[in-house]
Amino acid sequence: MATAGNSQAEKRCPMEPIAYMQLTRELYASHGYAPYGWRQADSPPPFVRLAKPLSECRLGMLGTAGAYVMGQVAYYYKDDTSYRAIPKDTPSERIHFSHITENYLPDPRRDANCVFPIDALRALEAEGVIGSLADNLFSCMGGVYSQRRVEAELIPALTAAFQAERVDAVLLVPMCPVCHQTVCMIARHLEGLGIPTICMGSAFDILKAGRPPRASFVDFPLGHSSGKPFDRAGQIGLVRRALAGLESACEPESFFIAPDQWDADEQWKADTRKKEGAGGEDQRKPRDTVPQYQTDEDRKLAEAALAV
Repeated sequence: MATAGNSQAEKRCPMEPIAYMQLTRELYASHGYAPYGWRQADSPPPFVRLAKPLSECRLGMLGTAGAYVMGQVAYYYKDDTSYRAIPKDTPSERIHFSHITENYLPDPRRDANCVFPIDALRALEAEGVIGSLADNLFSCMGGVYSQRRVEAELIPALTAAFQAERVDAVLLVPMCPVCHQTVCMIARHLEGLGIPTICMGSAFDILKAGRPPRASFVDFPLGHSSGKPFDRAGQIGLVRRALAGLESACEPESFFIAPDQWDADEQWKADTRKKEGAGGEDQRKPRDTVPQYQTDEDRKLAEAALAV
């Protein structure tokens, strides 16, 4: 695995990245659940380089935090394998979220760009870093525990959607632990079809296990894969770094490590280990097939649209 990053920044980090797979095992065991079978890719990923400079590419994007535009039907929480098309000119204030791990959504629900970096991508398009964004960006609820359904339902649907958008490359932005597994599976499939990809995430161990063609890692709490809320300069910087990795990677499993730190003392890691490890609360919402809207107004708008 090739790894690129700022070695001085890594030395300053007082704690290792959180081992989310191990935390999940400890949490499940403390609640009497059977262990979840995490995806461990047993072969190197496909790998293709960009066919032209990024400044000439048409870029697609997938966010897996369950983003939907007000007026669209929200996601449900029992392995929802549907997706939503989000026009690239959608105001970020109109992007809401429904995801089984709602505990990671407080900041994205204030600023969608924490996990769906639409404003950063538009800024980089205007700057000429990206040739153009696809007319539609895509969203799914990536907390799909059934890997079989990801392969049989979600991946074919998203593949067709990206092909219809005629993209030259795809940026994938996960949120929860299982989302990170999902984007690795999607990235490997797209790359096998000749579409270069990069995953931009915050769960290093899951990305490493999933072995995507490329990954850009930032050591932030889950729910902030593309930046801190309302930190537009920081968000643009993280997306710029990921896209630079998309263009510069020369071999499969290239990992690019951002030097950014969440805070000076990294207390959030100790808090996360306490909340999400052994003895912690299972914070997932009930798994059913009822759409879970962020607001009641969202529900009314969606029902009105369906009635037309």
